[in-house]
Amino acid sequence: MEMKKIVFSSVILCCSLGVSDVFARSTSLSGICPNPLAIQLDWQPESEHGGIYQLVGDGYKIDKDNKWVSGPLMASGIKTGINVEVRIGGPPVGFQPAQALMYADPSIFMGFARVTELISSYKDLPIVAVMATLDKSPFSIYWDAATYPDVNSISDLKKHDVTIMLGRPDIGWKYFVAKGIMKKSQMDLSDMAKPAAFISANGKLAEAGFATAEPFLYEVEIAEWGKPVKVQLLHDAGFPEYFQALAVKKEDIDKKSECLEKLVPIIQQSHVDYINNPNKTNKLIVKLANTYLTGWVYTMPAAIFSHRQQLALDIVGNGDNYFIGDFVPSRVERLVEIVGFVTDVDVSSLDPKEMVTNKFLDPSIGL
Repeated sequence: MEMKKIVFSSVILCCSLGVSDVFARSTSLSGICPNPLAIQLDWQPESEHGGIYQLVGDGYKIDKDNKWVSGPLMASGIKTGINVEVRIGGPPVGFQPAQALMYADPSIFMGFARVTELISSYKDLPIVAVMATLDKSPFSIYWDAATYPDVNSISDLKKHDVTIMLGRPDIGWKYFVAKGIMKKSQMDLSDMAKPAAFISANGKLAEAGFATAEPFLYEVEIAEWGKPVKVQLLHDAGFPEYFQALAVKKEDIDKKSECLEKLVPIIQQSHVDYINNPNKTNKLIVKLANTYLTGWVYTMPAAIFSHRQQLALDIVGNGDNYFIGDFVPSRVERLVEIVGFVTDVDVSSLDPKEMVTNKFLDPSIGL
């Protein structure tokens, strides 16, 4: 399939700026951005969301019924003059993606979206991603290294015909089957309970999950297993998904451009601040998980592991340049090709440069 060459809005670094220079300018969002500024997340409280929860200042309020936290929106400790409202996803919203929730509820200004899902639903629910909060997706497959000592990758599992508990259909699985990385006969899409199914198989099954969570849970928090698992990111196996891309409705790219020009750099810096000093925000994340009472269990040791694993596996980072949050044009182009290849979505009329943009990013802000 032929694809148009993507030309993204450029970002220019005109001088050597430090954090203090970046935030010397006014951080006021009052009268410019929605107040409260509601952000819809894709899952329940976890450290992968640390850069967003970092925005929430002291004096916050937790709404147990609606499952969100609201408080002053902070820019590296400076009040911006508006409040932020961080809403959780997953079971409390019926597993609906952010784009569906954003169009159903106009009060939601931003949301986390997977770029392949953004592409798939763009014609009906057009949203545009303005920041890649993660450089790599934490989505992964893991297995018992003791049972399969010669397995070092997802493709190696195919050689042993290992059944992989995938849990639900996904573009990633379809792509791996199409590319010969996985056999269709390996895919188990049944809703087997974690971790019971994995443990009862005594190491003979593999499982899909998050490299930032399950390896710690299985080794440390689940006594019935209590040993390491080996893991490979889907990204490193050839599926270059952008996970948790922060997006707004297409119309707001122009309507709220003044807001986005000031807000997106604040969110970039918030992610840097979280990575550099996660303790306070991790405490908030764990507190929210305990308060919402959804059945989601999240501990401080799990939060600490996630933070460290994000760095160790390059899940967060500057990518191939010197700043955080940008989309690589060739990756977005490839994701459009993948969606067209493995789904029934007609991507021929889609222009990738309209679905993601780097134009609001500040190139002086990075790890």
